[in-house]
Amino acid sequence: MKVLIAVDDSPYSEAVVDSAVKRDWPENTEVLILTVLEPIPFDCESRSDMRALVEAGSQKRRQTAQELVEKISDKLKKQLASRNLAVEFAVKDGSAKKEIVESAIEFGADRILIGAQGHGTCAHNMLGEVSRVVAATAPCSVEIIRQTVCK
Repeated sequence: MKVLIAVDDSPYSEAVVDSAVKRDWPENTEVLILTVLEPIPFDCESRSDMRALVEAGSQKRRQTAQELVEKISDKLKKQLASRNLAVEFAVKDGSAKKEIVESAIEFGADRILIGAQGHGTCAHNMLGEVSRVVAATAPCSVEIIRQTVCK
């Protein structure tokens, strides 16, 4: 079985990881932990004084994303060591909706695990835009993990 776990640093992604850890995965399951860095809508071409600041922020953002997927990878490997999981991770740039689906195709995923919401929303009774589009367009089963975070 091949499973793509889409994460960001939101509490909804924590629920996805917690759900993944609690499962009885078949031996030799392959897991891809993916986070996607959406572009920051800022035009620094016309503001050369801001270019270095934006570049430094982008590097820090990538480093933080890399640390996130490494931490989740380590957690899965440790807590599911007896299941002989093959865990890899990736940080991609672009539209999360598009990159998650494209990565599932490239990876040959049988299932995608994704949080009901990520950043930018607090209406816990609604499905986030990314999870909604992934569920509608993915070539495999999509499991949307819901956790009430905002009250």
